[in-house]
Amino acid sequence: MSRRKTTGLRARDIMQRQITTISYAAPLTELERLLGEHKISGLPVTGESGRIIGVVSMRDLLAHYAEDPDHRLPPRRGYYEICPHDDEFFEEDLEGLLLPSDPEERVASIMTNEVYTVSTEATLEQIAREMTAHGIHRVLVEEDRKLVGIISTMEVLRAVAGEIAAPEPRA
Repeated sequence: MSRRKTTGLRARDIMQRQITTISYAAPLTELERLLGEHKISGLPVTGESGRIIGVVSMRDLLAHYAEDPDHRLPPRRGYYEICPHDDEFFEEDLEGLLLPSDPEERVASIMTNEVYTVSTEATLEQIAREMTAHGIHRVLVEEDRKLVGIISTMEVLRAVAGEIAAPEPRA
């Protein structure tokens, strides 16, 4: 196996351009679904304006559930199962039945407000330094103050392993 050239790699060369985000107001079950569906360990959190206001990770979710396992809701379709053995029920049966307004906690309750970014021109070494300095597993990539990508430790490892090569210099 030949080793590819990694010197000269920039954030723009290794970043993921498809960025999955989640709203700060989303329920934790939505976070679980997105992490599993996209096979990722964390994602940026957006505020009401759509701007990135934080990040949330599987680690945050696990720490939250470990701290208070009773907060985890079992997967289910609805809050109550009504008349499971009867074929029909009457409207009167529902009178006085109060559904909880929303028993589930939100992403805002577990997200990290600190957002670390690098420019598209950051070198592989600068990206690795930023991640190790802050003990993080992902950095956001900005260009002209606009979010254009995300880099996780997996992209850094792929680059170091030679799976991502630096582009050829332009003539």
